[in-house]
Amino acid sequence: MKLFARYLIRWQWIVVVILVGVTGAALYGMTRLRVDPSNERLFPRQSEDARVYQHFLATFGSDEDILVAFHDPQHSLLAPEGLDAVRRLTQALAELAHVATVHSLTQAQDMTQLRLTPFGIAVPRLIPDEMLTTEQVEAIRRNEQVIGTLLSADLHTAGILVVPDDVGMAASVRETWIAAVRTVAAQYAGHGRQTYVAGTPLERSDVTHYIQRDQRRIIPLVFLVLLGATYSIYRVKRFAVLSLLCVLLSLIWTMGSVGFVGIPLNVITSLLPAVIMVVSVSVVIHLVNQFIDEVEDGSSGAVAVENAVGHVGTACFLTSVTNAMGFFSLPVIQAPAIQEFGLFAGLGVLLAFVATMTFAPLVLLRIGRVPPTRWLHLKEGRLEAVLDQLTTWVAAHRRAVFLGVVVLLAVMIPGIWQITEGTDIVRALKQNAPLRVSSEFIDQHLTGAHSLEFLVQLPGGDDLTSPAVIRQVLAFSRWLRAQPGVTAILSPWEPLRGVPAEILADDDQLNVLATLLPLGFPLDAWLDTNGKALRLSARVTSLDSERFLALADGARQQAVQMSLQMQVTGTNYLLAQMSHALVHNQVSSLVCAVVMILGTITLALRSWKMGLVAAIPNLLPTAMIFGLMGWLGIELSTATTMIASVALAVCR
Repeated sequence: MKLFARYLIRWQWIVVVILVGVTGAALYGMTRLRVDPSNERLFPRQSEDARVYQHFLATFGSDEDILVAFHDPQHSLLAPEGLDAVRRLTQALAELAHVATVHSLTQAQDMTQLRLTPFGIAVPRLIPDEMLTTEQVEAIRRNEQVIGTLLSADLHTAGILVVPDDVGMAASVRETWIAAVRTVAAQYAGHGRQTYVAGTPLERSDVTHYIQRDQRRIIPLVFLVLLGATYSIYRVKRFAVLSLLCVLLSLIWTMGSVGFVGIPLNVITSLLPAVIMVVSVSVVIHLVNQFIDEVEDGSSGAVAVENAVGHVGTACFLTSVTNAMGFFSLPVIQAPAIQEFGLFAGLGVLLAFVATMTFAPLVLLRIGRVPPTRWLHLKEGRLEAVLDQLTTWVAAHRRAVFLGVVVLLAVMIPGIWQITEGTDIVRALKQNAPLRVSSEFIDQHLTGAHSLEFLVQLPGGDDLTSPAVIRQVLAFSRWLRAQPGVTAILSPWEPLRGVPAEILADDDQLNVLATLLPLGFPLDAWLDTNGKALRLSARVTSLDSERFLALADGARQQAVQMSLQMQVTGTNYLLAQMSHALVHNQVSSLVCAVVMILGTITLALRSWKMGLVAAIPNLLPTAMIFGLMGWLGIELSTATTMIASVALAVCR
């Protein structure tokens, strides 16, 4: 590295031109950065679940609807004033751009009154134009297809389901659409009434906005903390500014690379700036400290810079490589967003080394003379005295220290088994967050804002409109409706649930119903035109991934028992699968990181014994962190699942 420093100084103006050019290109790359609030990069690209979901979207359209709850705590919504308010809100939502359909109390038909006539199927409207009679109100109260779905049991809350019309809606268009739905809903709140808006699109949008907001706060805060910390260490503004410039240069190069590659920032990769800023400062600290030592020993100018780079360059390079290895272990997790975070975080660490070892030496050449008294505190400060005393005490009490570490591990490690999954995005928000308030209100009064989707396809060209299949679907729906967390079932044959059992048992009459039903109801979103694919949707309350997947597995087993060819799918199912996989891939990610890091150390030091020794300060803190998370009740979620690789990356 000393030879590198010599050539760096000799060709310093060429290096300056290269640094300016690379930084300018990186700044241009940063202008190409874009934010993608969709879930697409959270799903494995080639998995069977992803292929089923794409087929589902191509056949039936989007499953990412929004549920608007309209609540009047004082009066029944079946009163004329309440029905009028629901009707006007429904109409306003239906008139928005990119809305395919709106399902509401005032538009619904009374499926319990479905009848066959010589002219087809006759189904009266649930809410007639005239004022409801007491008997009609009581009939609605007893209507299981309405209560809990479009109307709460106490008649004070109405649910309005807003379905988008475009699966491939651009991110900016989707954000505008979500804002429009919220604006319309807010306009109808007042006079003692409230509106609540929830759903998967809002969860994704709000989490993205929260992350962007936090980034705008955290990044300047990290810069201030780094500036304050480095100034408090050196008490020389030039050294503090140099450290900050190296961090800033590393950040620009890394994020510029992300922009040039075309990787969008999502809920995972948007964490890159804060991580890069934290892990990139160590190299410049080591270099500046060594430069100060060289100046104290009598060197100056180019000689001091050459000696400083020569002394710490190799060690910093090895540290940077092993840091990067910790992040490079993340691509064993199949989610593209996690893979991209790991790759660019590792690249950022290496770019930080390159930026610091090229930029900082050139600045140190022109740092000017600093009186030795300005850094006397670095040699004789309180911190150094405490560290010296601590080192002496540890050396004198080796057995006690070893026993203390063993006891600490014995306390912490059992906490690992106390860690629970925390993959419920809504419950991770603050209690007063609008989305959490809305979701919890809807869970309490209506069906819940989430859905678990099922795709039914029969082999051999069998028709899903045959009487036997219809009875199978209805039987499965009946079983699914009885499961904990399931609040409602939607399917093309759900309107037949209120039909008398003797009609359902008669193949001829059921054939007539199956033929006429699509003529009277828009079933394109539930039954494909050839009758070869059928969609069944279970509305569920907010569940973490473990319970959500348990429900999906139970449904899959029940379908097998009933000989019903069914596949579980939907946005919420894929998100739950992804969250569950991230948590349970911790072991493979951790093993990969350990092998890569310790292998690098072993090769660099040419000693497997030194590699094993290096494992101790790497693995023990990671184990303690997980144990502490378990004892403190910190759940393992999509964000905290990367903690093992990050911890290994910074523990050297």
